[in-house]
Amino acid sequence: MTKKKIERLSVIHREKILWLKWYFLRDKNNPKYSVLESKIFEAAKHRDMLAYQKYMTIKQITDIRVQTSPDDVLETVKQVYVYHYINVVGACQKILFITQSAAYDKLNKWFDTYSDLFFSLAPLPDMKAYHQEAEE
Repeated sequence: MTKKKIERLSVIHREKILWLKWYFLRDKNNPKYSVLESKIFEAAKHRDMLAYQKYMTIKQITDIRVQTSPDDVLETVKQVYVYHYINVVGACQKILFITQSAAYDKLNKWFDTYSDLFFSLAPLPDMKAYHQEAEE
């Protein structure tokens, strides 16, 4: 059952896990920068505004999530999903000090909040027109 839970978490949040790897792992060609920073520099260098906006958005939401995360949960995410040093069972025992079910719940909520941050940066159209239409 544990394997199914970790597989689901890894599949559901695959894109966010990739973003976290870009954010935390160093670029092999230029270890001074993270992979994400290198992607930002490359996009700027080639004047690729869409790629630049994408990578800057990923950086912004990841900065926010990292700064607002409890230390133990962030450490678990890094150890399990970024660096692959331990699995969730090991993190339960060494970092979180909670049961597996509680750990999976906590990690799912962490990733859900990370996903929600992505949408919090998108500008919204004026809600008045939709509100008036919904009232009719």
